[in-house]
Amino acid sequence: MDISAFCFAAVGICIIIVVIRQLRSEIAPALVAAAAIVMFAALIKTAMPLYDFVTELAKGYGMEGYLGIMIKALGIALCSRICSEICKDCGENAIAIKVELGGKIGILLLSIPLLQQIIKAISGLV
Repeated sequence: MDISAFCFAAVGICIIIVVIRQLRSEIAPALVAAAAIVMFAALIKTAMPLYDFVTELAKGYGMEGYLGIMIKALGIALCSRICSEICKDCGENAIAIKVELGGKIGILLLSIPLLQQIIKAISGLV
């Protein structure tokens, strides 16, 4: 997918949502959520060559485990951010804040094994 096509599609979707919000405001939040999910899926598909490149690079240096953790953390960050933005679009700011906090906690929990390895390596040097 070309980034200009993606941007044009995003603007088109925004125009459609603005029109629908004025005609039938009760279905606008569902439409926003659906559009966000479809756009996110398109971006994931577009980013797959980058993922393949980074994976091969990590394998070359024996860092597959670290890459897996980084990819999971990126996924958590993206999912929680998109979900938070959808909640904000629906007018639910309190829920959006909790989603962002949940994403941050998830990333911290995911990084515990890395922190343990760093502490172990440092204690081995001392």
